[in-house]
Amino acid sequence: MTSLKNLYIKKLLYGGYGFAQLEGKSLMVDYALPGELVEAEVYREKKDYSLAKATNILLPSSSRREAPCPYYGACGGCQLQHMEYGAQLKAKEEMLLETLERIGKLEVRNLESPLQGNEFGYRIKAQFKVFGGRLGFFERRSHKLVDVEECLLLHPSLNRLIPSLRELAKGIKNLREVHVLYSPHEGEFLLKLFCDEDIRKEKLRKLIERLLPEKVVGVGFYREGKVYSLGRNFTFLSISPYKYRVSMDSFLQVNYLLWERFIECAVPEGKYERTLELHCGIGFFSLFLARTSGFLTAYDNNRPALRDAEYNARINAVGNVSFECRISSEALKKHAGEVIDLLFLDPPRSGLSGGEASLILKNKPKVVVYVSCEPTTLARDLKVLVKGGYKLVSLRLVDNFPNTYHIETIAQLRLE
Repeated sequence: MTSLKNLYIKKLLYGGYGFAQLEGKSLMVDYALPGELVEAEVYREKKDYSLAKATNILLPSSSRREAPCPYYGACGGCQLQHMEYGAQLKAKEEMLLETLERIGKLEVRNLESPLQGNEFGYRIKAQFKVFGGRLGFFERRSHKLVDVEECLLLHPSLNRLIPSLRELAKGIKNLREVHVLYSPHEGEFLLKLFCDEDIRKEKLRKLIERLLPEKVVGVGFYREGKVYSLGRNFTFLSISPYKYRVSMDSFLQVNYLLWERFIECAVPEGKYERTLELHCGIGFFSLFLARTSGFLTAYDNNRPALRDAEYNARINAVGNVSFECRISSEALKKHAGEVIDLLFLDPPRSGLSGGEASLILKNKPKVVVYVSCEPTTLARDLKVLVKGGYKLVSLRLVDNFPNTYHIETIAQLRLE
């Protein structure tokens, strides 16, 4: 490794890297903060930049802190624990604005106040890696396993389950991953086991009965797709005033502490006669969108999630919504030429797929709300929409993932 001395960190980049320059070459430095002077070691050379890791902080930032987690620096799950939480929020806002300006050519003068909650104990979902009966998380940019006794980001009940999961990992040969969903309202767990080899139902049933607490109400076994499940396939959660069913194969926002305020900030004020929602999942936003809509049509291509959404609308007596399984581009084509008052988007990290932004410009919905979990694709898509006649009227950072570099954003646009 090449050692570097007296590197000045200019700013923080999306990904959690400190940015420095040396002899005309850019460096992206792990665990370094803006304004710091550091020593670092280069661990990977790229054509246009180098990746490095800070090894000694010569001049620390006033925002630097001792990471609360004993695994920090080894475990790759967090990238910003060495930074005070208030400074994290400010840095993320700056990263968001820089990304929008650099990729989207958008200059945003004012952000709405960031939506924030507790920096620890917020996750009700976890994906544990397993190797040789050991259970934990991968190192950053590595498949090397870090054993963990607890994760500070997880709900305390999830941490209390880890010893049982570790025993289960020892009992199942070639187990690769364990995904866990916890309902804080029901106090129960759903598990998904990913394995390279089959395991008979009866054997797995006996292991579950012997090693897992009764609060694990359902276990799914996966090998190149779902093979079978034992127990219940779903649990319930509450977001006032609604109750939701969520199945083990459905997507759910992981930060349960922000659910209600997230929805409140994302669902726009006013009344909309015709609303179209893409990537609706279990109806997380849908039930609230229906309250402000004459009629809502919602789409997703995840069938288990759509079954949950239909069930959730039914048990909550929400009748002015219909759900359909269809990819988002086909949904936009289906409604071509119709008058859409509100289009609500919550796409995956890849953002809008090829041609979707152009279809939106053809449909010309009056208002567009775009919930994004990836600033780079948000910037790309907003660039197209703004160029096509929309005005970005509000932008808000939602810190769904404290102590990591991940950024959630709510953008609202209106047709000019």
